[in-house]
Amino acid sequence: MSRYLTLIPYLAAQKILKNSAKPKYQVKTILVTESSGLVTYEPVFSRLTVPPGAISQRDGYAANCSETLEATDKNPVRLEKYSWVHTGSPLPDGYDCVIMQEDTRTDNSGVISIIKPARPGQHIQKKGSEIHTGKMILPAGHRINPEDIGAMVGYGITSVQVKSMVAGLIPTGDELKEPCIAPGPGEVIASNSPMMAAYLKELGITSISYPIVPDDPEKIREAIEVAVRECSFVIISGGSSTGIRDHTSRVLGEIGGILYHGVAIKPGKSTLAAIVDEIPVFGLPGTPGGALAVLRELILPWLSDSGHPVPIPHSIEVTLAESVPSELGTDDFVQMVVGRVHDRYCAALVPRGGGQMASVKSNGILHIPRNCEGWKEDKTGIIELTRLFPHPDNILLFTGETDPILDFLDQFLRSFQMELFARKTSWETTLISMKNRKFHGGVVARPRVKGRYLSVDHSLLSEEVKTITLAEREYILASRELFHPETMKGKSCPTLLENSFLSAFMQEYFLAHDIDITQVSSITPVCVNEQDIVYKIRSGEIEFGPCPAFQASEYDLVGPVIGCISIDLMIREEDIASDQMKRIIDLLSSDEWKDTVCLIPGYSSKRSGQISSFP
Repeated sequence: MSRYLTLIPYLAAQKILKNSAKPKYQVKTILVTESSGLVTYEPVFSRLTVPPGAISQRDGYAANCSETLEATDKNPVRLEKYSWVHTGSPLPDGYDCVIMQEDTRTDNSGVISIIKPARPGQHIQKKGSEIHTGKMILPAGHRINPEDIGAMVGYGITSVQVKSMVAGLIPTGDELKEPCIAPGPGEVIASNSPMMAAYLKELGITSISYPIVPDDPEKIREAIEVAVRECSFVIISGGSSTGIRDHTSRVLGEIGGILYHGVAIKPGKSTLAAIVDEIPVFGLPGTPGGALAVLRELILPWLSDSGHPVPIPHSIEVTLAESVPSELGTDDFVQMVVGRVHDRYCAALVPRGGGQMASVKSNGILHIPRNCEGWKEDKTGIIELTRLFPHPDNILLFTGETDPILDFLDQFLRSFQMELFARKTSWETTLISMKNRKFHGGVVARPRVKGRYLSVDHSLLSEEVKTITLAEREYILASRELFHPETMKGKSCPTLLENSFLSAFMQEYFLAHDIDITQVSSITPVCVNEQDIVYKIRSGEIEFGPCPAFQASEYDLVGPVIGCISIDLMIREEDIASDQMKRIIDLLSSDEWKDTVCLIPGYSSKRSGQISSFP
């Protein structure tokens, strides 16, 4: 077998499936009350005539309209023959209209008069006006919803024949572990089957999730043979490529016929489809992103072409907040986040290679056709929304730094049906995005020591901006044991990057405690990040060094606070008074927010909610 796939176009793959693969339906009779989301196998007809007789639509008097023809407000006409009726009660024989009580007058002797003429059939619902016995309620092939269940029950139907599909889900791979088992090095949880089962359940399709199958051709064959006997179609996750441990294609070729192997889509190029004993079998990549893309872009359209009701996705026109590259000759399906910024919807790229978190964060898919080498920033196009809650109107797009405190802010915003997405970018890109107005703002991490901010380059800013402080991430001079400043002579510390904020924090501490830096031993080479410092303290290479307090707490390191990083939202001054920003400011100033921050190791809420000028 060739190690290289011959890729067919995405639309060609859809056409092959439409013409060559048909799912096997299962027909069963179930209670109407349990039929929501399923598809009717045959038409459903009413067993009742509703209403069974004429009924009153108002509280009032059943009467004959011929008695009321001369009635006016100034010349009321006395009713000689009438009967009191309630809304929904049967109309007594011999009457042809209902007169509302407010259109009558009653004198002291109880005589009832009408003050306006009535017409034949007034306020009467005729027999069978809703439905007659034998009339169709639902056609065949209709997906049953809650309103349909109410109608069927109301029209005397207690059970209904439905056609259903059962999807067989087979996870393959030596590296896979069941969800209840913690994976070791080189191992992953088998999460594709639960994800696909949940996706298909929303379409009214039940699933059988089979046990994990190792990378063994015979065992893969056995699993497929069992699944095609029990299911309408089968999805195999993993092993669809052409590596030495990828056996799916060879096994399917031996027991069935391959429809295609390799489609020019991204992600999911190695996908395949086959027919085994007249049952469609799909081979999907093992990566969650590739599996989801093939499910959404190939299997769901095939289900729709096969007659299964698949909802049409909601689409929205957007402006790209940044350029999105793509490979010529490949249909690229890119996960995006859409939010409303001022008077337009903007779409930000979810970082590729983000695993399942990319699907969690995104709310839309951008399809870049195979004849295009990507889309440029500011281009307008259509994105299919993958979820509608929160609505894009309530999604805030930010660019800049990322910090765990943003997850807590996002959590708080959910109670207001809002959501926050922060795209990690360089400082320069963050400042440019403020200018281009395709994000709501930026996230900036500003070092503070002794109550003042350390200077940052803001030359790319062209307008006035404000910052709103979320919280401060505290830094300590960490060591394995707490020490007094006077005992630091001769102790070892890291060599830090010149002009770095870590260096500034440590120097300020030395100055404040009259510590002669020449009497402290600095090791080489330079420690380039905080994790490196923590590692060297734990290994004994150095005795102390600056690092985040939350990171120190994870390794039982202790020390005095020497500075902090202020995690701020950077907002254009003109937007600071918007309803969305007012809500964030109120939230950050609340006791609930400050109490939450205080529970996060290494964070301080002392300045939460404060608004400052920038720089």
